[in-house]
Amino acid sequence: MTPRVTSGLDPSTVLAEVDRLRAAGDRPTLALAFCGPDQDLDVLRAALVSRGMAVVGASTAGEIADASLTEDGIALLLLDAPKDAFSVWSDRRAEGETSATVAERLGRFAADRYADPVVITFGSGLTTDGEAVVNGVQAGAGRPVTLFGGLAGDNLRMVETRVASSSDVLTDGLVGLVLDGARIETQGLATSGWQPVGVEKTVTRSEGNVVFELDGESVLDVYGDTFGIEGLRDPEASIVMDIGVQFPLSIRRDDGTSVIRAPLFPAPGTGGLVFAGGVPEGGRVRFCVPPSLDIVERVVAQASALRDRAPAPDAVLLVACKARHTALGPIAEDEVEALYRLWGAPLVGYFSYGEIGAQHGGACDFHNETCSILTLRERV
Repeated sequence: MTPRVTSGLDPSTVLAEVDRLRAAGDRPTLALAFCGPDQDLDVLRAALVSRGMAVVGASTAGEIADASLTEDGIALLLLDAPKDAFSVWSDRRAEGETSATVAERLGRFAADRYADPVVITFGSGLTTDGEAVVNGVQAGAGRPVTLFGGLAGDNLRMVETRVASSSDVLTDGLVGLVLDGARIETQGLATSGWQPVGVEKTVTRSEGNVVFELDGESVLDVYGDTFGIEGLRDPEASIVMDIGVQFPLSIRRDDGTSVIRAPLFPAPGTGGLVFAGGVPEGGRVRFCVPPSLDIVERVVAQASALRDRAPAPDAVLLVACKARHTALGPIAEDEVEALYRLWGAPLVGYFSYGEIGAQHGGACDFHNETCSILTLRERV
């Protein structure tokens, strides 16, 4: 595949570059489009479709194009992938449906299309349960499939997020780009660089993504006492988002891997704390502390191992958590630049409200405060 990356601050600028590339002989068949919340994703989608491209994309909390970061801009990856080597899928979540039910339909679609499917999926960020998407796709496919993606963002406004396919833009749904793994080779990695500290605690009471007790004590009191934070019981307290950025939980999985969960806000009237993903009752967790300056080195070291075990890719996709971006500050730019230079291939992505990918040696999972990386290469 011949990849092209183009970016800009408005659709007209980006589309002008697309037209220049096409006039020079490029014939892209597929566009991955990531746009800030003030951009008209539907207008961009329609314009790309009219130029002969299938489209998959999402609204963002920041865009990534090669080594450059923007806010409320547009980042596009154009690929001349064989048309029979990919399929685009989308569906709304009907009233009363769960995210898992919608994801199961995507999994069945993927398994029916290809013997070895690779699923790249984006969900509406404020209404989609990312962990349920991971489980639903695998259940629908009936076998393990490579899975990558994330939840859409809206620059932390928490008002509306969107996902796009060739046919429509959804505010409550799921889109999927399904690749034929026999034709397009992928390698993936989810890595955070966060370091857990202290002794493990047990989640003694939780429901879905709401935690009420750790080691039999109120989760709000445990957080407050551990980090000397007051005011956590105020449902309007912005401090909860701050601790989500600085002090997430690390959940130890049975296979030895771990996932990061960031607290979002108190559950009104319950004494619970809402997290950006499921936290199982009985789970073993540790607190994480703000990242040190070597976090980029840790992430790049893991990404280097991914690079070294696979041929050079045609392109790289990156979905990184917005809370991670906030925690790292300017270091986030260093991290993106280091990943771009690591492969030296066109790189496109966005800052998300949750990431989907597999850690080294582990199964696919839903993450917070993590970078999820996927490399793409057409098999020849």
